[in-house]
Amino acid sequence: MKFVQDLKRDEREIKSLKERSRIIFLFISIMFCIGLFKILQLSILDNTEYLDDSDKNRIIEMPIHPARGLIKLQDGLVVAENIVSKDLFIKTEFLDSAEKELDYLRTNIANDRKLTYSDVKNYKKDEKVLLLGNLSSAELAKFELSKEFMPHISLEISLRRYLPQKNLFSHVIGHLGRLSSEEKTYLPRFEYPLTSFLGKVGLEKVYEKELKGFPGLSLMEVDVYGKKIRELERNLPLTPKDITLSLNLKLQNIARTELANRKGAIIALDPNTGFIKAMVSSPDYNPNTLNGSEIGSSFEDYLREDSPFFNRAISGSYPPASTIKPFVGLLGLEEGVITEDTKIEDKGFFQLKEDGRRYRGWKEDGHGQVNLNKAIVESSDVYFYELSSQLTIDRISKFLSAFGFGKFTEIDLYSEAQSILPTRNWKLGNIGEPWFVGDTINIGIGQGYITSTPMQLLSSISAIATKGKIFKPKIVSKIGSEPLMPELLHEIKIKDQQHWNIIEKSMIKVIQSWNGTAHNLYTEGGVVIAGKTGTAQIKSLTDQDLTVREEYQEVRDNIEDRDHALFASYGPIPNPNIAVVVIVENGESGSAVAAPIAKKMIEAYQKITFIDEQ
Repeated sequence: MKFVQDLKRDEREIKSLKERSRIIFLFISIMFCIGLFKILQLSILDNTEYLDDSDKNRIIEMPIHPARGLIKLQDGLVVAENIVSKDLFIKTEFLDSAEKELDYLRTNIANDRKLTYSDVKNYKKDEKVLLLGNLSSAELAKFELSKEFMPHISLEISLRRYLPQKNLFSHVIGHLGRLSSEEKTYLPRFEYPLTSFLGKVGLEKVYEKELKGFPGLSLMEVDVYGKKIRELERNLPLTPKDITLSLNLKLQNIARTELANRKGAIIALDPNTGFIKAMVSSPDYNPNTLNGSEIGSSFEDYLREDSPFFNRAISGSYPPASTIKPFVGLLGLEEGVITEDTKIEDKGFFQLKEDGRRYRGWKEDGHGQVNLNKAIVESSDVYFYELSSQLTIDRISKFLSAFGFGKFTEIDLYSEAQSILPTRNWKLGNIGEPWFVGDTINIGIGQGYITSTPMQLLSSISAIATKGKIFKPKIVSKIGSEPLMPELLHEIKIKDQQHWNIIEKSMIKVIQSWNGTAHNLYTEGGVVIAGKTGTAQIKSLTDQDLTVREEYQEVRDNIEDRDHALFASYGPIPNPNIAVVVIVENGESGSAVAAPIAKKMIEAYQKITFIDEQ
């Protein structure tokens, strides 16, 4: 009996073992099938996907950035080019672990220079960060000797913008700069890697697209260490365009030399085309230090100086002073308020009422009997006080607006300021007060609320030279091989064409007549110039108990309160080919300080054009 029980127990155990074996076998079979399926999936079904991933690791896309376009003058002289720069980089992934290498670089190579990496959170893991740019020969030699101590820091060669004339064209050409935090967020990374430069101001910014071109693409095969094996494919970049400027090197040099680092601006153009021949703002700066092609003052260093980035030629806002008198005189003729022979008695002051405020002229004893010609030649304030009081602000504003006062000139530069041409509504909206006749009287001599930029004043004065035509001012005369043509912005129609000649004759006598405010320019047999001096007041003279001379002596103790010196001119008559405006801040005398500079430039330009014609 016991034997039978043992047999049954053994039978049950064998049966249980078989069941467990079948389960294990089934599990092993399932796992085998799954493994086999995964092998088939990896080797056959998903083969293309993994090959693509492999290629992504093996083949990388590298942008090919073209050299930035050149900037040249019309004679072919290059004023902005690209030079080779040697720079040190590190990949972002090594920044945290390479602190000892960075310390070694600071101590043994950079010395007084700061490493430039910052804002690394915007960089991708495999992107390179610039540490030290534009290595000098000594720095390069030090790096080569000690690079074994800095295995994660690499030396690379790139092109940097360079202006051979340095400061001379700084406010025209401008400079490049690294991407700002904001620019990094919206500029395409393919076109603008985080270490790239782009135009920040001047023509470099205006013509960024043309000068930059568009990057090409290189497909490169690399090994597991990222080293290049071979190039598989290359798409060439879109070639940038060179741009040609209408500026004249000699005139530009004269203008900068004559300003002699005084605050001010000089600008000259051909009134028959609008092409700019010279533009200088002072003080200026060296764009190469910001382009990274020279070691020198940083952006922060320049900010501590006297506004070297401020382009006074297009952004400086000044009272036009007496340079506005030819325009007011022309309006008087057109409206029939005066004739060429209309005379007034200039006693040195003007009053609307006998017991009213005295509006004093610059000449205390007055100019005596004055007609329009004498008023412009001697710059009689009293004559234009009386004339403007009869014209009213409505007619003055409308007429001056036709000459471009209160408007942008549309020059091909950024940051042009809009001049102010006040009206009744303008004063009510901006000052919160109604318009008074006294405001109109001040406008008549270019003081009060009215302002102009040197560029706008030059555009306006050119309209007298051309008898009514105002061309769009341009610095660029050619983009690539395509020349830019003059653009007529506006043509001023007047009732009597003879009025142009009356005004021009008076402006010629400002220089030629013995009593002219700029007679110091006159040379017998020299170039005939038409011009008007101006002395722009910074601080009003209101003390009726003192003479103008006495009150101004107190004012001039502070240099920054001294009057600005202005001169607006064109020549040679009768066929003017250049108009020039000069302003010297706190220069006091338009005739002694500003006018000689304009004369020198007009005469120099005649010699230049004569040589070119020959």
